[in-house]
Amino acid sequence: MMTIDNTKELPPEEARTRILNAAQTLFAAHGFNATTTKAIAEAAGVPGGLIFYYFPSKKALLASVLKERNVLIELSTVVETLRVSDPRTALMTLAVHYIESLRQHRELTAILLREFLSHREIAEQFHALREEHVALIASSIQKLLQGKCTSPAQQIQARARTFLYNLIVIGIIEEPPAPPHFIEEMVDILLGGLQLSVNA
Repeated sequence: MMTIDNTKELPPEEARTRILNAAQTLFAAHGFNATTTKAIAEAAGVPGGLIFYYFPSKKALLASVLKERNVLIELSTVVETLRVSDPRTALMTLAVHYIESLRQHRELTAILLREFLSHREIAEQFHALREEHVALIASSIQKLLQGKCTSPAQQIQARARTFLYNLIVIGIIEEPPAPPHFIEEMVDILLGGLQLSVNA
């Protein structure tokens, strides 16, 4: 398939973004090993050599896709801007945002789930991302229950991990929309397993 070389008119950042977009879509659809840099260049509408101008290797391109499109950033913003005083309602709002974000970034989650078993670097990145999300949720719980929760930090983190895994299952596996009672039950189980002070 012939492509028109219009990259002379493209700002460098736009050419790089095109490459990342094409790589993300093709890696998600066909897998890393089955996707050639030629196919990425054709999908991006750029010369093949331009890929290696921005990325030293195909694996570096894969790592950049996952690192630069980290959904944690937008989810962190959601946490920081939560203005709900009731912990149960706040956690349900957070859960809805997580599920929506996972569904909006299906290509990224597909890449992570497909490639982390085959590439050590991706596995490390996957585990680091997972732990960042667990820490984010645990921190959110502690802030929402400030002064009310007497559970040790380790127990809060364990609950946060379970909460995250359930959100991932709903966001990736369940067909949308997720039944509202799923989210309510998850939040109730999370809060029910924590020790709250009598005066809470």
